[in-house]
Amino acid sequence: MKTIYTINNIARKGAMSGLLFLSVMGLSSCNYLDFDQSTGYDSQAEVFEQFERAESSLNQVYTYLEHDFGSIGGGMRDCAIDDAHYVWSNSEVHTFNNGNWSAIHTVDDDWSSNYQGIRAANLFIESMEQADFERYKWNSDYETWVEKSQYWVSEARFLRSLFLFELARRYGDIPMPVDKLYTVDDVNTLGKTPFQDVIAYIAKECEEIAGVLPNSYNDVAGKQTGRITKGAALALRSRALLYAASPLFSEDNQQKWIDAAKAAKAVMDLNIYQLVNEEVVNNLSSKELILERRMASSCDFEKKNFPISFDKGNTGTCPSQNLVDAFQTKNGYDVTLTENGFESDDPNFDNQKPYTDRDPRFYKTVLYDGAIFKNVQLDCSEGGAEGLPTVGASETGYYLKKYVMESVDLSPVEKPAIHCWVLFRYAEVLLNYAEAMNNAYGPEQLGGDFTETALAALNKVRTRYGMPAITSAEVPTKEAFQEKLEREKRVEFAFENQRFWDLRRWKKGSEISKGIDGVKIVRDGSNSVYTRIKVENRTWNDKMYLYPIPMSELLKNNNLYPQNAGWN
Repeated sequence: MKTIYTINNIARKGAMSGLLFLSVMGLSSCNYLDFDQSTGYDSQAEVFEQFERAESSLNQVYTYLEHDFGSIGGGMRDCAIDDAHYVWSNSEVHTFNNGNWSAIHTVDDDWSSNYQGIRAANLFIESMEQADFERYKWNSDYETWVEKSQYWVSEARFLRSLFLFELARRYGDIPMPVDKLYTVDDVNTLGKTPFQDVIAYIAKECEEIAGVLPNSYNDVAGKQTGRITKGAALALRSRALLYAASPLFSEDNQQKWIDAAKAAKAVMDLNIYQLVNEEVVNNLSSKELILERRMASSCDFEKKNFPISFDKGNTGTCPSQNLVDAFQTKNGYDVTLTENGFESDDPNFDNQKPYTDRDPRFYKTVLYDGAIFKNVQLDCSEGGAEGLPTVGASETGYYLKKYVMESVDLSPVEKPAIHCWVLFRYAEVLLNYAEAMNNAYGPEQLGGDFTETALAALNKVRTRYGMPAITSAEVPTKEAFQEKLEREKRVEFAFENQRFWDLRRWKKGSEISKGIDGVKIVRDGSNSVYTRIKVENRTWNDKMYLYPIPMSELLKNNNLYPQNAGWN
């Protein structure tokens, strides 16, 4: 008799009383969970008769949401593209960058964790369908619990869809075990579902559950925050359909771009999110935030990324000169570092103060020579406190600011803080809309029921910081607009896990192959001499647009063949 999912590790009285955890640790990829049936309860249904345990089970599914607080050997994914360098040579991210990864030696594959998240969601959904809370109807809290629980299955369906999306953007065609709970034997016979069909499923799921989920939980019992809302479901649909239309996954197809624009517009039409000019990351009160992954209180990210001169600072992820070049002056002029120093056509630009009066987003993203951090002025010049040749100093001349919480203390007593990883925010929706509209119609053309142009949407994001609007003359063609949009996304979402995937779906891996540049700063009396230097070469091959399916999975399931192109 085949074993199917049952619930394991039901917490009993004691320190973990009242909590239900799904046993999902230490299990590999497509080996779907073969749960121990010794639960201590008469049946799975009996467990789910208790609301609190059911809610805890759903909360456990949330723990599979991804984040990028150093997901590749301690480095952020931007260390695997042209935006950053990871200072420590023993990190796995360097294997990713030198091309020495493969189906046998995978890096950042997340195959197992996302499939574990899918089966945890499947288990929860099926268990809720079998649950009977009727015995509690005379309990004083019954109506409150019923009100809260009405959204639980929709939340689990969203999470399952997001896990599928994470797999699809890594691997393309993937198995899609969503229609039932599978036995171990059955799941290892599943074939791959084409990428476009996976996205169609995600889009349909998100559209359905958006019709159920609330705009917020302010009017729902408990007034919980951090849960899946209508806006989150529509934002995932927007992102998924944008990927479906992108060059990596589709030939130029106007209807796909129109569908992506409509999906973004559906979020915009909610009229519940706003662009803000204050920090969005780690800011749960931001009106721009749609969905985040909440982390336990910690100071680990600061330990990894505080500048080397600070006690317990470890440098870690270092922004590149490539990225810094993307930040214009506040007047909208380019700034470029050459072998002869910084140059710009901005009449107010001072090449001895190259970091003054830049795009305000620069100061939210990068720590630079002369920046004030924790009341200390950073010195990134040669021989300076934050400069080479100090072991562990940034080789690019820059340190990370985005997501680093300056308020965290590491000494003499560590004072941790709660970190929140942004999964979706409103600026992305607007730029999704801009990209889709441009590809469907052009920078300033409208079609169908659309009332806002691509250029207008892009400028909403850009001008909210006081940056000058991009003019019609600057974007006479779709190609010119796409170039502006790519730059805008780069500076807007640096270190937010966007460009890593954007370069792939745009099929622009050649940007990665240019390698990583930095700045060498030498003091000459009261002046500074700035020189562009090469920090790291990068290996790129077009097979890297998709990850290889792990060999361990191919050995279990012949239906996963063929391997993704180039990875045999």
